[in-house]
Amino acid sequence: MKNTDIRSRLTKFQFKNDVLYTMFNSFEEAEQFARDNHGTLTEVGFLDGNDNPVFDDAAGLIAKKKYFMAKSSLDYDIIHSGNPLFKSLVAQYIERTAEIKEKSIEEELMSDSDALISEDGVFVVDKKGEIQSVTSRERVRYLMHTKVYELGVLIPKS
Repeated sequence: MKNTDIRSRLTKFQFKNDVLYTMFNSFEEAEQFARDNHGTLTEVGFLDGNDNPVFDDAAGLIAKKKYFMAKSSLDYDIIHSGNPLFKSLVAQYIERTAEIKEKSIEEELMSDSDALISEDGVFVVDKKGEIQSVTSRERVRYLMHTKVYELGVLIPKS
């Protein structure tokens, strides 16, 4: 994949001397992007419910070779497609939607989430293990007091 294709998909944050890219689809993709662009792998957190990245390695993403992690401070778990539980939740979600004959507004909203599942989606699951919603990695930053950690690549400005 060419860097121009990757850059159009990534989220870009401008700083005084650097540009930060996030939203990689894998640890390996971020590593390759850093190599190709003379950048450095870094970890950022979105910790205040806004789209303001803070350099924060509390999640240990680089050491674990992960590219995303989210923690909710409430009674919910955030299950990302990189989590082994994700596949079983997809199966549960598909089974649930297949059982629905007449959909309520809430069920319609759930079925609109099908595209998110195939695009690196995130399940919000309550402590009973029941799916509460399906959302994107980007939108989970704004949900339920969630701290989101992402792998980024920091590239110096020329």
